[in-house]
Amino acid sequence: MLHREFTFTEDIDYGQGQHDKIDQAGKQRSAVQAAAAEETTPGKMKEKEIETTDYLEEFKPSAPISTGTLPRHGNRPPKTNAHGHIVDVDENEAVPSAPPLELMDHVVGYESVSFDAISVPPPFFEAESPDAEISNRDILPNCPQVTEQDARTALLSLVAQHCCYGKDVAKEMAITKINYSSAFHYQLHSFTEKRETSWAYSPYGGGEVDGVENGAPPLPWEIECYPGTLFEDEVKLIPVPHTSSVKSCHRCKGGGSLLCAECHGKGWVRCLSCHGDGWSASTSGYKERCFYCHSSTHGHGRQDCLKCNAKGRVPCPTCDNYGQIQCFIQLTISWKVNSAEHIVERLSLPEDLVKSVSGQVAFEEEAQQVLPIGHFPDETINMASTQIVHAHAQAFSDQKLIRQKQVVRIIPVTEINYRWKNKNNVFYVFGFENRAYAPDYPQKCCCGCTIL
Repeated sequence: MLHREFTFTEDIDYGQGQHDKIDQAGKQRSAVQAAAAEETTPGKMKEKEIETTDYLEEFKPSAPISTGTLPRHGNRPPKTNAHGHIVDVDENEAVPSAPPLELMDHVVGYESVSFDAISVPPPFFEAESPDAEISNRDILPNCPQVTEQDARTALLSLVAQHCCYGKDVAKEMAITKINYSSAFHYQLHSFTEKRETSWAYSPYGGGEVDGVENGAPPLPWEIECYPGTLFEDEVKLIPVPHTSSVKSCHRCKGGGSLLCAECHGKGWVRCLSCHGDGWSASTSGYKERCFYCHSSTHGHGRQDCLKCNAKGRVPCPTCDNYGQIQCFIQLTISWKVNSAEHIVERLSLPEDLVKSVSGQVAFEEEAQQVLPIGHFPDETINMASTQIVHAHAQAFSDQKLIRQKQVVRIIPVTEINYRWKNKNNVFYVFGFENRAYAPDYPQKCCCGCTIL
């Protein structure tokens, strides 16, 4: 309220016009004081309060004034679960990876099932008896023999793969002796089936639930399922019938959403451009509204949270925003090829090279369960077959043996003895591809080159 006071310290003659102005000012002062006294009456104070309220309703701020605390649910009401309790779970909060096991239904025949896969041994079955006599077991096919020209060509091919190998050896060497031999490669493939059970869950958004009320669940090995192709690894996941039930989501406690970890449930984040001030300096030096946050729905200096779309909450990834999950027992069926091998090679050729080339199949047998080879001309192969077949029979006690296959390959190996610059040396030619192996090649440079 404005008060005007006039003080006269001495008598001065202002003239008649000046005296009239002074008298008018005194009247205005009296009128102001009278109006102020009238406004202090109860009736006038109430009218003033109503006018102030109308003013605030007309000019509401774009965002609430910050008090230094964070709202718990942003700009939307908090979610509640089925019991009416407020659900407020941060998306970065550590929670169990699966629902509590004690909440799962009791299923007959699956009492020991947990969320970790448990192997279920197959019931006893009697395998088919393989044929006792296999024809042509004692007849080995003839492999093609390597000539001197074939040996030189194979060595030149090896030299071409090494930039530091010279060609003079392959061209000028004198072949003194050729020894023909064969390597035997025995392989046993056991195709097995393994079944494991575990609790699993998926988001539930409504629909039919196949629970225990629909009948007794079949046991793991009573469910019919077959591999797509024999002797190929494969995995299938099958829900066990009549084991489903609906539970509240353990991640969001049934709320369907989680507090956004980016904005902590506020729906907005501090503007990084103006650092929350709402103003930015223009090129001319004057302040102007920040371009990045001036249109924010949460007020100046704040930007809408992009992670939650300014909602303050994000959908729960476990239940897909439904708040419920469907729990069921999952059957995992795994078909796998388990292989074992043995190589018989009487020269100095590494076993890895023998396995890398092709050869002649001397013997091949397939059955539900094969017998060890006992009539192969090389007794070492017979012994290796007996050991490996017996080892496979004991190694897969928790799996079902679907099929077995054993193969014996013959890989031709030729030892070439030669002389070059009065020095004797040796190299090998092996496989139907006529690949060469020369561990002590005499013509090498020391430039540190690598194999091409």
